[in-house]
Amino acid sequence: MKDLTDISIWKQNLGLLPIHLNPAEDNTNYVMLNGGYGDFCLQTINDNSDIDSYFSKSWSSNTKNFLVLDNDNINIYNWSKSKPEPIPKELVLNNFDKFYSYLLSKSFKSSKDVVPYIIDIFRQFRNLTQERTKPVEALNLLFLLLSSLEDDVNNFDFGKWNINNTVIPTNFDFYTDNIRTGVSNIKPELDLIIRHSAGTLFQEAQKEVLFFNPQRDLFGGVSNSLETKKELYSSIHYTPPFLSRTIVENALNQLDLTTESIKILDPSCGSSEFLIEALKQLKQLNYNGDIQIIGWDTSETAINTSNFLLSYEKRTIWKEKLNFKIELVEDSLKEEWEDNYDLILMNPPFVSWELLKNNDSKDAIRQVLGPNFNGKPNQASAFFYKSVTHLNENGVIGCVIPSSFLSLDSYKKLRNDIYDNIEIRLLGKLGNFVFEDALTDVSIIIGQKPKTNQVPTLLWTRNEKGIAQNALRDLRKLIYSNESTINNPDYSIYKPTTFPILNENWNPISLKNNNLFKTIERFIFEKKLIRTEDVFSIRLGIRQGAKDVFKLSIEEYNSLPENEKKYFRPVIDNKAINKGSLSLNNYIWFPYDKNGMLFSSEEELIEKAPIFYNSNLKPKEEILKKRASISYWWGLTRPGNWQFEKSQKLISKEFGGIDSFALDKEGSFVVERGNVWIPKKDFNQENYYFYLALFSSSFYNSLLSIYSKQLAGGDWYILGKKHTKDIPIPNAHSVEVQESIGYSKLVEIGKEISIGNSSVKQIADEVLTKYFYPINS
Repeated sequence: MKDLTDISIWKQNLGLLPIHLNPAEDNTNYVMLNGGYGDFCLQTINDNSDIDSYFSKSWSSNTKNFLVLDNDNINIYNWSKSKPEPIPKELVLNNFDKFYSYLLSKSFKSSKDVVPYIIDIFRQFRNLTQERTKPVEALNLLFLLLSSLEDDVNNFDFGKWNINNTVIPTNFDFYTDNIRTGVSNIKPELDLIIRHSAGTLFQEAQKEVLFFNPQRDLFGGVSNSLETKKELYSSIHYTPPFLSRTIVENALNQLDLTTESIKILDPSCGSSEFLIEALKQLKQLNYNGDIQIIGWDTSETAINTSNFLLSYEKRTIWKEKLNFKIELVEDSLKEEWEDNYDLILMNPPFVSWELLKNNDSKDAIRQVLGPNFNGKPNQASAFFYKSVTHLNENGVIGCVIPSSFLSLDSYKKLRNDIYDNIEIRLLGKLGNFVFEDALTDVSIIIGQKPKTNQVPTLLWTRNEKGIAQNALRDLRKLIYSNESTINNPDYSIYKPTTFPILNENWNPISLKNNNLFKTIERFIFEKKLIRTEDVFSIRLGIRQGAKDVFKLSIEEYNSLPENEKKYFRPVIDNKAINKGSLSLNNYIWFPYDKNGMLFSSEEELIEKAPIFYNSNLKPKEEILKKRASISYWWGLTRPGNWQFEKSQKLISKEFGGIDSFALDKEGSFVVERGNVWIPKKDFNQENYYFYLALFSSSFYNSLLSIYSKQLAGGDWYILGKKHTKDIPIPNAHSVEVQESIGYSKLVEIGKEISIGNSSVKQIADEVLTKYFYPINS
């Protein structure tokens, strides 16, 4: 039987990171960390502590449960319950996953947890100090209050705690008495509170207060009611603990810990979530050398929080082994970086070029990227590149990065330069549900110098809420067990044969799709398939250049006289395509024929379309004339001359999946919000149906997931030229294809799809994998 007192058994089976509850002592008490939800405390050898001690430690460390191994049982002490619950060890050993699921069911969050409890007090302090955007004084009061658990505030040493001198309110005893009492008489433990709640507190401190409520209650307290907002493009997006923990853990795995000293930089440190996490893990790894920490940020509250936390770490754990310098800066990219950092950890600001506040910030990016500057780069790309170029010869970087950096063509040159300089060890695409305050598509990179030409471990996750955290826990399991591959329907972890997988695109794909990719790329080499761009010219639909001017509802169109209706065409917008068939929802002004604009003068326009001119065009004349690059102010901005004549065409939405294609058989529709797939060689009727069946199949969804860019919310992809041009497809002009049984079957399936019969799509998958994509052969 496995020995549950061996902490490695828990690591391997649950994928949690064990950290000693008291790092200053080598004992048997751990906090098993995942990232907030699902964390618990564990005592591997029963020291017969009283129940209040277990409750105090689990509550203060922001967990619900304290597990104590005792003879044949594991006793679960849940601070929200009055009695422990014994679980036979044998049950746990036989099914760790089931046991962990049971613990999760008992780990629900509540308003009595330590984090909401502290945030509640902090919000009261904000009502006291009335600081709208930078709650420096409110934070000082909170740090002072926490410190009162150890020191007397009436004889307080502000230098010892690295807190700015602050005026103590007259009713501060109310708060000190309150925090010493704790929740349900659970005694708070300062050390655990500081180590496990600071990050979430900083997130709260970044919120701008819109309305205060300084109303006092009968007991001397102040209301905790505030109305706040969070600026989505502030200095950083708060790094959730499960993410910072994984990045630090995997970065330290690459670092040489036999050295006498380590120099660490976080150029956008926030509340030092990464830096504190690195100190925790270095202590757990028994690192005995000196540590030098440098941190920069643009937020004063972030700097104050960092100084408070790092001072505590230095005084209580590291002593003279730790030196740190945390500085308030205008822009970290403008600072002088040294070239000898052993470890750089960061979640850089994810600010797009358009949202950068001033030209100085843009100039800083230009200077950092140099010849790799292209287009309108996100600020994060410059942080990442500068970090790579300032590592020492054996340095390691662990970084959060926008996923756009991995795939956009504008970053291609920059990616190639970086790939020539560092070895990428881990590359993970986590999707849009990582940051609490923004739907930013997030990836992580662990890199190391020098370059040794090894392929990285890739982590791919399905872009849905909750999956990233489970995937990172399984990554930890994989590392602990010294395995190489995890293939889960929701996420994959593996080493590809080559990297990058798709030309110069770094985007990770699932293991299943990686195997599919290798097979179908072989079919390209064997000329059994060709690229989409060799068959179709894919063009964006028209652009009006003005909203709600040129489109009419069916009712508005029907009210026009017959002689004006001929200047309108049914329009393809987001609602017009549904599971392969078209529906008529709106009409659009389209005064064009094969020779172009039908009205050469405004007088002619008034004569032939007076109703629409007076009701829609004339009232918006000034707006329409301000549009750039127009020949006639009453025309569309980009009408698309390839739509001037009516012709049969295959169309798609701009964004979507396999239900987003349709066939306009009469060619009467004008495509607005979508793409037109124009054959480069003449198509017969059957060719259109053939490709409609292909593009509407579930199999094509797999191709999109490899070659296109996925959007938040499931199987949604960009369907434009840039993201579909490389997809391998059968060549319908080929005699071999046209004479195959698969061709005729797909033609019939396409006909059914075009009239709304989507039930045949499953048959399309079977035909495609049998005749054109024989992936199992």
